[in-house]
Amino acid sequence: MSTISPVFSSEPVFANHVPALETGFTPWDASDLFSFFDSPVSPMEMNPGLEKTNPSQIQNQSYSNPGLKDKPLDCTGSNDVDERRKKRKLSNRKSAQRSRIKKQKHLEDVRIELNKLKIENRELENRLRHVLYHCQREQMENDSLRLGLRVLHEKLLNLRQALVMRQIQQSSTCATWSCINSLV
Repeated sequence: MSTISPVFSSEPVFANHVPALETGFTPWDASDLFSFFDSPVSPMEMNPGLEKTNPSQIQNQSYSNPGLKDKPLDCTGSNDVDERRKKRKLSNRKSAQRSRIKKQKHLEDVRIELNKLKIENRELENRLRHVLYHCQREQMENDSLRLGLRVLHEKLLNLRQALVMRQIQQSSTCATWSCINSLV
C-alpha cells in the first residue's frame, strides 16, 4: 500500500468517506457542519432573558429614540421646533455673515499693514544704498589721503637725508677750511 494520501491516488473515493489530506488533516463531515442550523434550538435557549420580554417591546426598543422617549409627539410641538430651527438658521447665517465681514476686515487690515511695511522696506533700502554710497565715497577719499600721506612721508624722509648730507658736507668743508687756515 502506498503512503500517498488517497486524494492524490487512483483509488476510488466513496461518497460517505472523506479522504485525509496530505497534511494528515481529516476534514469533517459536511452534515456535521450544518447541524447547528438544523438543530431545534429556540432563541429563548440562546438568550434566557429574552423570554421575559414581549416581542412588541423588542420591536419598540429597537426603533425608539432615547431622546424622544419622554416627549410625546404632537402637532403643536412641531411648530415650535420649526420656529426654533428657523431662528437658529437665521442666527447661524447672521453669525457667518459677521464672521465673513470680520475676516474680510482683518484681511484688509493685513493688506494695509503689508503695504506700509513694503513702503518702509523700500525707504530703508534707499537709506541703506545712500549710506553705502557715502561710505564707499569716504573710503575712496581715505585711500587717496593715505596714499598722499605716504608720498609726503617719503618726501620728508628724502629732504631730511638731503639736509643731513648737506650738514655733513658743510661741517667737513668747515673743518677743512679751519685746518687750512690753521696751517697757513
